[in-house]
Amino acid sequence: MKVEQLFEFHQVDQERRVSLATRSFQGPSMYWRTSLIKNLTLNNNPKIRYWNEFRIVLRKCHMPSYYDRELMYKLQRLQQGDMIVEDYRQKMELLILRV
Repeated sequence: MKVEQLFEFHQVDQERRVSLATRSFQGPSMYWRTSLIKNLTLNNNPKIRYWNEFRIVLRKCHMPSYYDRELMYKLQRLQQGDMIVEDYRQKMELLILRV
């Protein structure tokens, strides 16, 4: 993911990643973030402090439930066919990262 590459390049601490990523949210994204914080507070749940936790919540809320199964299916059925080895490797790595 591009955001994670930026975090790594700039050596951003784990504790700062969530606040930096959400700082640029606007419109529906900002509304979603605000309601998430509100719900966590109302239910006495701890604040999301780490990027991995935030990614999990973000995926649950915004990715269709079948998305992970579909990616795994694509990865399991991936064949080189007429692709050159480098293209095949890149496609496989991309699927692995997404899964």
